[in-house]
Amino acid sequence: VIDETFSSIELITECLSDTERTTKLISAIEQVVKPGDIVIDSGTGSTILAMAAARAGAKKVYALEIDPYVATLAKENLQANKLDHVVEVVEVDAREVSLSKGIHADVVIMEMLTTGMIDEHQVITMNRLHERGLITKETRFMPRRQDTYVALTNKNFEAFGFIFRMVRHLWSWLPNNGLEFLSEKVLLNSISFDVINPTECKEKVSFVALKEGVVNSVHFSSKTILNDELELGDTLALNAPVAFPLPKDIVVKNGETIGLEIGYIFGGGYWNVTIEQV
Repeated sequence: VIDETFSSIELITECLSDTERTTKLISAIEQVVKPGDIVIDSGTGSTILAMAAARAGAKKVYALEIDPYVATLAKENLQANKLDHVVEVVEVDAREVSLSKGIHADVVIMEMLTTGMIDEHQVITMNRLHERGLITKETRFMPRRQDTYVALTNKNFEAFGFIFRMVRHLWSWLPNNGLEFLSEKVLLNSISFDVINPTECKEKVSFVALKEGVVNSVHFSSKTILNDELELGDTLALNAPVAFPLPKDIVVKNGETIGLEIGYIFGGGYWNVTIEQV
């Protein structure tokens, strides 16, 4: 079911405008796709990555898209670029995709990513491709992995004279607006896409306070590993760091160790994130 109150085309145009993100993704595709490959591009959007795969020599690209309006635009883009004979738009929820018997992907392209993969369905979608036999031991992936880090922070949740103690996205192109790190970043999870992954993150993490202060939030950030040479952190439309408010403040001293248990369902949204002191 598509939420008609949300303009998916807005995110797609942001991705096209994100030069750093899209240039690196195309470079990685040019390195991973070989002539004659069968490629699955999940969440194709504008088809920019599917077209890059076709240009790199793919024999066939299955461009999966859940949104009917976006799928229509995708087909028009392919026709305009004379690539509709190579790239086939499949209007489908990628979590439920089924292709002709015997088809498997030489390459899977899937940039359905947000910080920690809390909001997007990359983990479960990739798992389904594994489970349905569309991925083999020889399949290559772009990106390969996403690593997520957490840190103790004090975030100023005031805005316009009011307090908004809620999830705050911290794009690098927005004002910092009062964020103080009270610990180093610690690895929360590392998700490689060449295997079936758990659908839930539940980890106990230890932090060492860098200074005395009041911890009122946990900072989430992600790094996307495209291949051996290329990676992406926070760009215009990818991996916005997030300050997630704690249920209650924690007063820390310099050098003190603080333990937190952090849990969420991948793709389940921020409402399902839990953080408890242990």
